[in-house]
Amino acid sequence: MTVTIKLFATLGKYLPPGSTGRAATVEASEGATVGDVLARFGVPRQAAHLIMINGMNQSWNAPLKDGDTLTVFPPVAGG
Repeated sequence: MTVTIKLFATLGKYLPPGSTGRAATVEASEGATVGDVLARFGVPRQAAHLIMINGMNQSWNAPLKDGDTLTVFPPVAGG
């Protein structure tokens, strides 16, 4: 299945080579979860603070479907 991943801020460094605009379209196996896909690209679990699938808040264990867009933000700090 095909999934689009969008990794923002400091997570952008985990996108595969050749990615543009903080996003990449990748192949994932049927039944893959958010954690499966993020682990494949080396994204540390603690670095994935806000996880969304198609704009809806999700968890590391959420299943993905063909055509989904997975968006991930790191923890935000500052003041």
